[in-house]
Amino acid sequence: MKNFVDFIRITLKGGIWFLFPFVVLWIVVGKAQDITIQFVAPLAERIPVHTLLGIGLIRVLALVIIVLACFAAGLFSKTKPAQKIVFWLESHFLSKLPGYEFLKTTGGQFLHVDQEGQQNVVLARIEDAWQIGYITEALENDLFAIYIPGAPVPSSGSLYFMTEDRFARLKLTIPQAQQCLRRLGHGSKTLLPGQKGVNRT
Repeated sequence: MKNFVDFIRITLKGGIWFLFPFVVLWIVVGKAQDITIQFVAPLAERIPVHTLLGIGLIRVLALVIIVLACFAAGLFSKTKPAQKIVFWLESHFLSKLPGYEFLKTTGGQFLHVDQEGQQNVVLARIEDAWQIGYITEALENDLFAIYIPGAPVPSSGSLYFMTEDRFARLKLTIPQAQQCLRRLGHGSKTLLPGQKGVNRT
């Protein structure tokens, strides 16, 4: 009975962790749309058409403005002033938030804006076993901070400091690794075909 209760509890927590970013995105977009509607309402009233493809014209205009704003923000983010602002925010505030760097990396890989060729997912040797982990930082003394997520809830885990000979880099994204963990290893044969380096002693 206890095992069944633990299974239900862990599965529910895993589901919440999986749905959380989608809920946040829905809330953010919804709030942004509500705010934008207040500004586009006067313009929409001057247009004789009230619907477009069955959707209210006001909401369509609001969505277009949000998309254009995101595009403009993407262009601005590549400039030096924007990078200085982000660096200042991360140095003084965001870096102090628990898990910020990990969430930033994960989000970047979900959106495919992570650094090209960067391999943050590894198989780390913990005692006599190999476990999926993420490189969170490279230290100056040849050590790497490796976060070992739990399964099926990757949001909780353990932190290890180890040298590079204790892990093998994988050609996986963090989202792919998290899916494997949530499925308790199902699909590992497809994700880890012929991985080299895991037989080191």
